[in-house]
Amino acid sequence: MSEISSNFELAVLDQRPFFETALRYGVQRAILTSSKIAAIETEAPKGMVQIAEAFGSKYLRPEIELARKRIVNLASLYLLETSGGDLEIAAKLIRDNTFLTLSRGGSGLLKALFAMPEYALLGREVKGKVEDFLEAWSLRDNPADYRQALEHRQQNALEIEAGFWFGEVLGLSRSYLQDEDAEAVGIVRSALLVTVFGGEDGSLENQVEFATLVDAIRGLTPKERVQAMEMLDISEVPLQFHPLVRRIVQEICEHDLPLFKDKKASLDKLVFSLKDRYYLRDHEIEDTSAYDALVSKEWTRLTKGKTDVDSLMTLFVCIAAGVTPKTSLPEKNAKSIVKKFRERGFTHELASQWIKTAAPHEKQEGLLEDWDNFIEEANNYLMDDWDSNYSGALRFLSLHCHIESAVR
Repeated sequence: MSEISSNFELAVLDQRPFFETALRYGVQRAILTSSKIAAIETEAPKGMVQIAEAFGSKYLRPEIELARKRIVNLASLYLLETSGGDLEIAAKLIRDNTFLTLSRGGSGLLKALFAMPEYALLGREVKGKVEDFLEAWSLRDNPADYRQALEHRQQNALEIEAGFWFGEVLGLSRSYLQDEDAEAVGIVRSALLVTVFGGEDGSLENQVEFATLVDAIRGLTPKERVQAMEMLDISEVPLQFHPLVRRIVQEICEHDLPLFKDKKASLDKLVFSLKDRYYLRDHEIEDTSAYDALVSKEWTRLTKGKTDVDSLMTLFVCIAAGVTPKTSLPEKNAKSIVKKFRERGFTHELASQWIKTAAPHEKQEGLLEDWDNFIEEANNYLMDDWDSNYSGALRFLSLHCHIESAVR
């Protein structure tokens, strides 16, 4: 640990305001004269009145007390950050500057902190008032709070800068990314995944392309996946982004790639587990048939591309009855299914289980809700023994399913 770092940590651990500690040190070492102390005593009340007036009222005693705390905190912040915790340097700063200059220096540091991005998003950040920020932060007397916030916001700024740079790798302009308010790290992670596994023409325009890329990665062995990440060439990446890239590569290796080891997991489940960590230009797919066909082959085979509720309820009824799944039924087949339910029970859980295993992951919640609503009402009609000629049950199915009426 360097001497500057050691001094800084000792200063942070000291419970007294750093200005007070540096002042005592300066007096004890004869760095500060009695005339300098007198000047500070003269300046301080003026500064306190100015601060009290800025954040409240100069006529209320509680506001003056808060102003005293604010001005000392601001001066302490400036001294600590400028001296790195070195008391001799801090004492000389007190000697060579007015008390108000020191407090204004602390205010300047907080204004610079306020200007830095609070979040690592690529949109145009909407900030509150700097006065409100100063009012809150000038009362904080723990130097570690400022240091942590500074490091966090500096990292955000770096990630944002990297996000725009890697956005160009994906063919995304700065203005587009700002309009999308994209997550910076998501852009970097996406660009790295495409670069490593997608080849020269790789892209992540939408969920279909992402699923295609994931399927290709799934075809590699665990060793091949890790080797591909390790062989990533970042020589053309700006040096200031190298630590960030290495961190994200490590995250991909430790968090994402292990998900590919589960050979029983469907492609759809894998895509669902990963996609929120990456940026997909067209996240919502208007025509889901291509995606469904890629990730849920059994679903596509049985639904035959039908997505309307009536077709799907018909399919689920067939699955619940244990008959050949269809999205449309002749009336006589529907009647046979109702008869089977009344004889053996309405085993609707069979359809629920099939939805959970075969339906695209994103659709499952909505499909299960639709099916549960269907079940709740269906029990009143399909299992009604008083409906001996099945007319009520068939009317219900005709309203909620695709039932082909018999030719009279």
